[in-house]
Amino acid sequence: MFDAVAPYLAFWGTGALITLVLSVAAFPVAIALGIAAALAASTGRGPRARIAVSYLALFRALPEVLVIFAIFYGSTVFLRRLEAWTEISFPDVSPVLAALVALSLQFGAYAAVIFSDWLRVFPRGLLEAGAAVGMTNGQVRLRILVPLLLRQSTPALGNLMLVLLKVSALVSLIGVEELSRRTTIVAGSTRDPLLCYAIAAAMYLAITAVTSTAQAWIETRIRATG
Repeated sequence: MFDAVAPYLAFWGTGALITLVLSVAAFPVAIALGIAAALAASTGRGPRARIAVSYLALFRALPEVLVIFAIFYGSTVFLRRLEAWTEISFPDVSPVLAALVALSLQFGAYAAVIFSDWLRVFPRGLLEAGAAVGMTNGQVRLRILVPLLLRQSTPALGNLMLVLLKVSALVSLIGVEELSRRTTIVAGSTRDPLLCYAIAAAMYLAITAVTSTAQAWIETRIRATG
């Protein structure tokens, strides 16, 4: 039974690696977007706050698959029209790059909600203490606010990473050959979908286990230094 799928293990392994790399690459971008959006929205006034609130409302409301399609096909249409206007040839949109942008934008909105919740209960005395010793507003945010936000949000961000790993399967719909898409290819070749998807499930569980172990280690380190 396993002899039929054995030749595809390396092919599968590459798909699992693409899933992991794509998620790991999108996650820090999402965190950076989330922090920026949360800080901008927390001011409650000005154009930056309105842009941040609109960003959160839009990407929290849209399904992940629709965002992926919009980024990939929207950028393709834009480049083709730009070619017609400028008569300059542009390369085709990379599905991997489009997937990275879409996941970063979508999960940046989710991360912003996490940071916004912590901002509501953040001890303002720490910010005032930073200002009292001569720090600028930017230094207070960079040296006090952001590190503490990341520290307090670690458990929720770890869960968000696990969700990102699972949602990344949707990028197969635009041609990214990550784990789920490669599993479909192997299942079609071997005509044993039950076994193939069982192996894919085991791979997802292994990736999740590694991610959860890393999260637990980070949380332990944070408690030890606290």
